[in-house]
Amino acid sequence: MLRFIVPTAALLLALPFSAQAASLQDFELNKTLQKTAEESNVGTPREVNENILDQGYTVEGKELINHLSVQAEHAEKMRANPKAVYLQLGASVCRDPNYRKLMAKGAIMRYEFTENRTNRPVASARFQESDCPAPTKKKK
Repeated sequence: MLRFIVPTAALLLALPFSAQAASLQDFELNKTLQKTAEESNVGTPREVNENILDQGYTVEGKELINHLSVQAEHAEKMRANPKAVYLQLGASVCRDPNYRKLMAKGAIMRYEFTENRTNRPVASARFQESDCPAPTKKKK
């Protein structure tokens, strides 16, 4: 009987420590995301192109959220082609080495598009590390 009690007690004692480690990692990730958002928000709102205005970043837990507003005509095109929007955003996120580093730590990159002036939702997309193909090594 003692053979079963000791390992079980050791396991129960270890659980709070692993939970604390996970909480510490989440806390550190949130701090990193907050700093990233703060630095990225300098100069916002800013025009990405004639159709898109970057309103800045916010953070919710493990998510770094980029808020963007788009012109009504562009919003209609995005609504008509949600898969193309998702694939284009995903390719952009996966090419960005800074986003890749954040996602490797467990971050989720989220994009929230709204229509300029009306704030009507246009598109929302989120990406995590598993959404990106493994980086290819360059040949020498």
